[in-house]
Amino acid sequence: MKVEWLYEARNEYRDILQFYRGQVGTKYARAFADKILKAARQLSSFPESGVLKRETLMGKYGFRALFIDQYVLVYKIQGETVYIYHLKDARKDYIYQIFGLQP
Repeated sequence: MKVEWLYEARNEYRDILQFYRGQVGTKYARAFADKILKAARQLSSFPESGVLKRETLMGKYGFRALFIDQYVLVYKIQGETVYIYHLKDARKDYIYQIFGLQP
């Protein structure tokens, strides 16, 4: 399967890495970037490895969640492609952010 990062997810990835560089330095930011990219690449072989809870708002729309440390990769499988929609801090109300809802 092909894995494609959508615009919003790419921007979120970039912002998170910039934050990490400022907090812990380039070396650790690069290691964390590698961890995220490795998890995303594994979706090409194991696209259903993320959580899909059909009873939730995300699940109703077919979104899956793959947790990487305190972050969550939000993606959807469509045909032969895995589309990565978001990379969010899982400690925050990321579902509200994704759907533009008020907590």
